[in-house]
Parts: sequence; structure tokens; C-alpha cells
Amino acid sequence: MQAPMRRAWGATMHGPREGSHVSLPSPDALPSRAQAEQIALRALDEGRLERAPALRLAAGLRDATVREAVLEAAAESARRAHGTVVSVSRNVFIPLTNLCRDRCSYCTFAKLPDSPEAKTYTLDEVADEVRGGVRTGCIEALFCLGDKPEVAYRSYREELAANGYGSTVDLLVEACKVAFEGGMLPHTNAGILSQRDMERLRPWNASMGLMMETTSERLRGKGMPHMHAPDKDPKVRIRMHEEAGELRIPFTSGILLGIGENDSERVDTLLVLRDLDDRYGHIQEVIVQPFHPKPGT
Repeated sequence: MQAPMRRAWGATMHGPREGSHVSLPSPDALPSRAQAEQIALRALDEGRLERAPALRLAAGLRDATVREAVLEAAAESARRAHGTVVSVSRNVFIPLTNLCRDRCSYCTFAKLPDSPEAKTYTLDEVADEVRGGVRTGCIEALFCLGDKPEVAYRSYREELAANGYGSTVDLLVEACKVAFEGGMLPHTNAGILSQRDMERLRPWNASMGLMMETTSERLRGKGMPHMHAPDKDPKVRIRMHEEAGELRIPFTSGILLGIGENDSERVDTLLVLRDLDDRYGHIQEVIVQPFHPKPGT
């Protein structure tokens, strides 16, 4: 698919052919394929897409021809920036604890302490996972865990204390040390961390991350998916991205699709992420993660 795409965009990369004219859509009109191509071409040449044209493209994505134009432009943007080689880092996934104080209405990861599926890893179990990963050629240990479960669950606080930890971050720091010393590069996504927490984790992590998910305040309202999730406050999540940037930590973020957000909220979330990277230059990856409804969500 890439060869035809390069021919199509190569033929128009400096604008429409002489004698032709493609007008941009008015704010109240959905773009045609030709108009979508023109918007995308301008974004390719300028190296960025601003809010108004992004909203116009988003409004037209239900049209297969507009969607195809956007996908082709996205592929061309990636090719210009990174070429056609895709690298892969083999990894092991270590969900250090699946307890979480937040109750997002779409989540299937978090469990209650009395659930038979609730699990918190010991350091010996972390070491076993790392040894298995090293044997199979993995080089990254992805630590994923719920947000501050000790705030919500006394039994978990007591379990941490019995093992000499004052917080989940204390356990996480030790787990990352085990992974690093065992021959793997940890990457931590532990929900909201303070700047001090990230400073403690930085010596043992190649990178860290936090899904921005959305910058919509509306989705924290009554009856919305983040109503019972204090750590999904957009201001809190943006601030952690800023603090990671201040610490110069390579950072993975992302947007979550399909939890009730609208086109403008999607665009605004992506623009916030771009602004953060413009300011700090630390965002190494933006994941686009679609939500698919599952039983219990």
C-alpha cells in the first residue's frame, strides 16, 4: 500500500496542480475527499494540524473516502518522519497489583481485595517473571498497576506494612530494582505519581508512562465513566506529564477512544499532548487505544 501512497502524495506535495483549485470546507460543511486531501496536505507540509481543520476532518471520518485520505496522509507523515522500518522490543508484562482506588466504569483490570482474581506480586514472583523473560530474549519489563489502592483498602495497607512497605510506590521501586538487576529495562505505568515518586523510580526505569486518556472534564460528571475516579482529573494527569517533562523522563502517553467522548474532546486531548511535547520534548509514544465493551462494563 505504501508505494501507491507515495506516488499519490508525491504528486501533490507542493499543492494542487496548476489550473486546479480545491477549497477548504466551511465550518458547517463536511469535507469531500478532495477537501480532506487538501487539509491533510497542508498539515504534512507545515508539520502540524490545527484545531479547526482537525475538527473538520474528524466530522467527515464516517465517509469512507475521507477516512481513506486521512489514513493515507497519516501513513505518509510516519514515512517522512521515521521511514518504513518498525522496531519491536520484546517484553514481559508484570501487573504488580490489580487493586485500584479508582472505579472507572469501563475498566476490567481493577479488582476488589476479596476477589479471587485480586493479585499483588511479591519480589520473588517479580524475579521469576524476569528470569523467564531473559531466557526468552525479552529486554523490557512493563510494570502496570492500579492507582494508590492503599488509600481505599485497609487490608492492602496492612499487607504492605507487613512486608515493610509504606506505600505501593515503595514496593514498585524495589520491584523495578529487581527487574533492572535481573537484566531487563523496566517501564512503569503506575497511574498518578508525584514528582518525588518519579525521581525515586527514574534510576531503575528506561522510561515511564501515563495514559492521558482524555482531557474532558465532562467525563468526570455525574453518571459519566470517570465519576468515581479521582485520578482521572485531567488537571492532575496533565501536571504529571509536565513533571515528567521537567525531570526529562522519556514518557509514553495515549488517548482512549469510545468512553463517551466527542470529536472535539478527542482533538483537544491530542492537542494537549502535542503542546506538552512542544514544551518538554519527552513524549516518546502516543497510544491510540479503542475501548470495546466487555461484560461488566
